Amino acid sequence: MEQTGVFDVDLRGLIDVLGNNLYTNPGVFVRELLQNAIDAQTERPSVDQPIVITADGAEFVVSDTGVGMRADQIAELLGTIGRSSKRDELGFSEQATIGQFGVGLLSGFLTGDRIEVSSKAEGHDPVRWVGDASGTVETGPGDRSETGTTVRICARPGFEQWLDPDRVASLAARYTALHPTPVMVNGRRVNPPVEVFAAEAGRRIAAQVAYCQDEFGFTPLDTFQVDIPEAGLRGVAFVPPSGGDLVARSEHRVHVKGLLVGDLAELLPEWAFFVRVVVDATGLTPTASRESVVRDDLFHDVVESLGAQVLAWLAGLEQRPATRAKFLSVHEQGIKALAAHRPELLGFVDRHCVFETNYGPMPLATFRARFGDLRYTGSVDDFRVLGDILGSRGFGLVNAGYAFETGVVRALIAADPDITGEYVTQEMLLTALGDVGDDVRTRFAGALALAGTALAPYGCDVDLTAIEPGELSGVLLTDDSAKLAGDRREMLSEVAGDPDAWLAAVAAVDAHDHQVPSRPVLLLNVANTLVGRLPSITDPTVAGALVRTVYSQALVRAHRSLSSDAARDVDEAVMLLADLATRAGAR
Repeated sequence: MEQTGVFDVDLRGLIDVLGNNLYTNPGVFVRELLQNAIDAQTERPSVDQPIVITADGAEFVVSDTGVGMRADQIAELLGTIGRSSKRDELGFSEQATIGQFGVGLLSGFLTGDRIEVSSKAEGHDPVRWVGDASGTVETGPGDRSETGTTVRICARPGFEQWLDPDRVASLAARYTALHPTPVMVNGRRVNPPVEVFAAEAGRRIAAQVAYCQDEFGFTPLDTFQVDIPEAGLRGVAFVPPSGGDLVARSEHRVHVKGLLVGDLAELLPEWAFFVRVVVDATGLTPTASRESVVRDDLFHDVVESLGAQVLAWLAGLEQRPATRAKFLSVHEQGIKALAAHRPELLGFVDRHCVFETNYGPMPLATFRARFGDLRYTGSVDDFRVLGDILGSRGFGLVNAGYAFETGVVRALIAADPDITGEYVTQEMLLTALGDVGDDVRTRFAGALALAGTALAPYGCDVDLTAIEPGELSGVLLTDDSAKLAGDRREMLSEVAGDPDAWLAAVAAVDAHDHQVPSRPVLLLNVANTLVGRLPSITDPTVAGALVRTVYSQALVRAHRSLSSDAARDVDEAVMLLADLATRAGAR
């Protein structure tokens, strides 16, 4: 006998809650109804039987061969919001199924005004349930002949696009990509058999590459399996062939019991920017919307375990030099960027990431094995000036002046008490190596005055040093601290009135640090034969030409360019020296 009733809630209000607070878009009705169908077939069980969907833009119909519902069940479960057949007597969800909140069917009202359910439980008569968005419900005898359930949704005007066959097929394929139950949309299977976990290696790798191309849009540089038995989790990690975003974390695809839950950035530690994973788990708990998972203790254990497996893959690159080289060619700078703050990555960076040194590029571990102490500089300028000088004495120097590298070196020294590190600057080292006695300074006093006048137009001071190799005529101190100090003074000079607290703090830096050089310094090497002749040159024009030539050579060694005015002056100086040499030869 047919019965008519009403929901005991405001259905339109509930639909608004579902659409605006629980689900992210109307298309989730495809997932919810597929989930109900798969759960029903899992209980029977008939998971190998296809779930059949038809869609034409006006109607959506999904039919399964699951356990079906009796008349009393359909009245109780579909007439009372929040009830579910997938909970046990204590209220917990059953292990084999996903749904547990009893609102999945109502997601159909996001796109339709009318939902019809026809169902038959084994050994019972078929039943029919019709719900209308107005809030009315009709139940009565059904016409389904086989065990299972059929759900029909009639599109609400303006929502026909959500029942479009192509859109329905795309959504169904996405939600069931890792589920073994066949899903047919208008006669075509949309979720081919799952091969990403196949036992045979060739099939498995081919399927993993194809999945990554289809779902993530890139061909992986490498893939590796992940597995966490306590969470019933298995998955695949894909290493992208291009650099990752260190700010916006990549999202990872999460399936629970074969059905897509969503894309979660938090599934991996943030340092693991160089992998993306897809996982399927039986132990993780979906949220009420089933578009994410609950961040409980098990979830956090999964994140930690996945991070450990990524580190194990990194460690395994030790025995895979070709793959390691490809990986580092893409991700080395990103790894260095995070290693300063992530101890997990320091060991890998130490052994495999290459740093520039004055003996060629090499990993830091190799450098220490060769030179003992980890002597490094945090300025590219310092490295360019000091590399040859230290190299001539058999000392190694690491250039940590590029982005993130100083932080990596310091973190490594701090993490390992057996590593002796020495930070080197131009001023520190040249003072130690090139001390000039008072007698030499007295002999060069006049020459220094002439040299200072010659370089004044370039904003460069002059001093003396005595270093090997003697072929080196001069060294230009171009430490960044000089430029930073100049920038501070210029900034403060442009501030009208009282500076704010931040600018006052900047001013205090200069007030308390009188050792910061204000501009570059050319150090004339008195051990050089040419420079050694400067005190005997009394002609300021000739002395100036010689000093400007040494200055130009020092600029080239420091990888600095000449201004147009300086280039013109140096050309004239060289011409003058050449002319003097020609005259001397003629005599």
